[in-house]
Amino acid sequence: MARIYRNPNRPVVDVPKLDLLTFLFETEHCVAQDDTVLHLEASNPSNKIAKKDLLDLTQRIAHGLRHHYGVGANGPNTDVITVISYGQPLVPAAFYGTIAAGGVYSAASPSSTVADLARQVSVGTSRLIICGSEHKDLATQAAKQCNLSLERILVLESSPSWSLTSLDGRINVISDQTVKWERITDPTALRKSLIVILWSSGTTGLPKGVMLSHENLVQETFVTSVAGREWAAKQVEAGKELKPYRTLAHLPISHIAGLFGYLVAPFYSGGLVVWMRKYEWSQLLKYMKEYEITAFYTVPSIYLRISKAPEVQDHFRSLDAATTGAAPMDGDLQTAANAKLGQGETFIGQTWGLSETTGAVTMMPRGQSDITGSISPILPNVEISRMVDENFNDVEPGQEGEMLVRSPLVTQGYFNNPQATKDAFHDGWFCTGDIGVLRDGKFYIVDRKKELLKYKGLQVAPAEIENLLFTHPKIQEAAVVGVNMPDDPGTDLPRAYVVADPSQITEDEIKGFVKQRLAPYKQLRGGVVFVKELPKNAVGKYLRRELRDRAKKELGLVKPSKL
Repeated sequence: MARIYRNPNRPVVDVPKLDLLTFLFETEHCVAQDDTVLHLEASNPSNKIAKKDLLDLTQRIAHGLRHHYGVGANGPNTDVITVISYGQPLVPAAFYGTIAAGGVYSAASPSSTVADLARQVSVGTSRLIICGSEHKDLATQAAKQCNLSLERILVLESSPSWSLTSLDGRINVISDQTVKWERITDPTALRKSLIVILWSSGTTGLPKGVMLSHENLVQETFVTSVAGREWAAKQVEAGKELKPYRTLAHLPISHIAGLFGYLVAPFYSGGLVVWMRKYEWSQLLKYMKEYEITAFYTVPSIYLRISKAPEVQDHFRSLDAATTGAAPMDGDLQTAANAKLGQGETFIGQTWGLSETTGAVTMMPRGQSDITGSISPILPNVEISRMVDENFNDVEPGQEGEMLVRSPLVTQGYFNNPQATKDAFHDGWFCTGDIGVLRDGKFYIVDRKKELLKYKGLQVAPAEIENLLFTHPKIQEAAVVGVNMPDDPGTDLPRAYVVADPSQITEDEIKGFVKQRLAPYKQLRGGVVFVKELPKNAVGKYLRRELRDRAKKELGLVKPSKL
């Protein structure tokens, strides 16, 4: 019999049956007023966009896309626009303008190669590319590979003035006329709509296009805000003043964390997004302090740096809401990073989710905290969450199993990839690939299913070894992969790649540190390699495939190619 886990306090909430644009721009659910400033350029604070400006730009861009390129002319959900850009205030207008026109916003990573972008354009059946100025050459080369004309490359710039023009300069997409989006209330149409495609990281294979609907994004917006709004109401009743919502955009907007966290969620809450053009550590510290950022979501690798960097002093003093996700964070790192945040009363809350779940399906309610490394309680409307073994049998509490999810937050599948869609679901449950465990009523993520190692038949979670290495004061970062030796093909030897100064700590010292603290089968028998930096994707996840390939070369395990 299935073990069913739901939010114990509020398993279900009623979410408005509306399209995303109507929900945000035209209902009382959205806190932002017409003159609420929603977006601001960090390096030029006079460059800002209020809600009324965003509405105007959305409808003008929608008209330009429809008039010049026919986007949405034959109905919604089919005309895909690929967008590649670093962070800038005009991106939200391009996002909402695309949806208002009836198009599909396909988010490309700003770290894409020409081959990456060309594949995404091709697989995504996109006939239009929007790019920031830094990506003009990249977009041009990708367009040529996909037989797109230069007039189908649009350059988006927020500074010194707002512009969205074709690469050849002949077409201005910010029209002097407007198009009103189609209001949608039919539940089936909302569920089956396609407005966003996010591309999975591809660390274990080629990226797949995750399809998101109006329902997905409206549900995520609503359910992630319920507890926070109740907390805020109680604060006001108690006569306490609420801090303004200000967040710093530093993560890629091609990932669900950046797209939802900067384009959607702050808008709904009437918050301000301060845009960094591109993540840079010293700039992040500068802007955190200068703009007195109060709400901060970032990945564990950045919290790790915050916890260890001596230059971090009072840069995060204004924070009163800190969150993390994208990878597990253990209690030790959580505690170390907490010490650098706010006034000693700000605690990092973990979320857990994927692009396929429109982001978070768990979240720490505002006003509560946990420093054990748990992923927080399940959100409302995440109807069922299970943990199963390899045969899809439910495991007992305390045993590790793959997390399965069913919810209105879950994607309908992968774009033009029915086989991948079929493989991702089991009896209507989405298979996350994350291995979790339930301890003392709290959920913990142990590792990714495909990343678990096996030593002599015993499972080894790389994240467990990494989290231990993070606690060593002389190790800045660490990633662990398995080395499969020819003389024992069924065994993975854990091998650590560490960012540390080899003159300050040796391989034997690192091995000894692990030996004293972990079981015998979890030792670094594959060795320790010192590196200056670890390969990561755009949101800070380790690219383990690159490290595994490197390990094979270093150990002479790569078979010579046949001529």
